Amino acid sequence: MKRSNRLILLIGLFLAVVAFVGVILLTNNGTSGTGTPATPTTAKIVVAAQDIPLGTTLTAAMVATKDVPLADKPADSFALPEAVIGKIVRTDVTSGGYISTSTFSSAASLVDVAQLLDPGLGAVSVQVDQVSGVGTLIKPGDRVDVVLSMNDPTKDPIVVEKAPTKEGQPPTTVRNFETVNTLLNSTTVKVLVQNVQVVGTILPPPVAQQGAAQGTTGTGTTPEAATTLNGQAQIVILALTAQQAELVRFTQLDGNLSLMLRSPKDKDAPAVKTTGITLRQLVDSYGVIPPKIILTEQP
Repeated sequence: MKRSNRLILLIGLFLAVVAFVGVILLTNNGTSGTGTPATPTTAKIVVAAQDIPLGTTLTAAMVATKDVPLADKPADSFALPEAVIGKIVRTDVTSGGYISTSTFSSAASLVDVAQLLDPGLGAVSVQVDQVSGVGTLIKPGDRVDVVLSMNDPTKDPIVVEKAPTKEGQPPTTVRNFETVNTLLNSTTVKVLVQNVQVVGTILPPPVAQQGAAQGTTGTGTTPEAATTLNGQAQIVILALTAQQAELVRFTQLDGNLSLMLRSPKDKDAPAVKTTGITLRQLVDSYGVIPPKIILTEQP
């Protein structure tokens, strides 16, 4: 009986020693020799798990995390994928590259606009304001439609051809044209270019900087300059084919240009056939009552 009690006592003593050593080891693993927590030497940053083109809305599958030495952690990086998922990238991102705050900035695409263009496309800049440019909210990577509106009868008069006449010696046939009733409404609107990508945007510099560059204080400027100085203008750079560039240039020279901002989900949407709108279309198809001349008798 005494031997068995002694054995139980030894086993208990052995287990107590093992437990004590275990506690010491766990304590040493969690603290330094001075009893303070070990300083981390690495940090996680969010990187691209694949090549991500301009205008892409980030999903969880497109990003990953990477451990980097703490001293090499970029100040503008993100630590959690959740912080970037759902955002639209404003420049191309290569696989393995880290996602930074500038990835979502309009200025990111201006580093090298040419590299953002697909084969067969060129960059064309247009100037818009808060009305024609969706409140200057358009950003690189967005997709837009270009809308033409024309309403100046003096620039584009409506004419009919009259009977030709013979003029000169020897007589030569001359075609004759006549402007029709000037009361006709000449306003017309049409979507000319659809679903093109924005590869860059530029806002004008602050008033003080622009005035210094022009050597003025802001007085005596033209209305166009005042619009720019007031921060209402925006330069939007579009990626266009040669045919689309011709259409956009026409709207700049001989009409009014507006941009319609599209949903990011429309990237692969087919072109929509539109009728264009004139007063005749409004009357015939939309039930708009046409204006009429009012006749009155003078006293």
